[in-house]
Amino acid sequence: MRAETGIRADCNTSTNVIDLLMANKSPVEICGIINKLLNCLLFDGIEVQDGDNPGDGCLDYITYNPDDDTLYFFTKDLGR
Repeated sequence: MRAETGIRADCNTSTNVIDLLMANKSPVEICGIINKLLNCLLFDGIEVQDGDNPGDGCLDYITYNPDDDTLYFFTKDLGR
């Protein structure tokens, strides 16, 4: 079951910024971009909540394991 909270955030620009950021990037590079964006949000006090456990944790960072071609999402406890 997927939890939906809040509204879907959107970037309304004439140029697709995401396509420009992701062009010709490997999964590791894309994770790095996502981690940098997450850090910007966290620095501004904005937390990206864990979709499986909304209110309990927020996304902290993502890693990529090339051996099994898997992304791992790490959360930190919000202490609520």
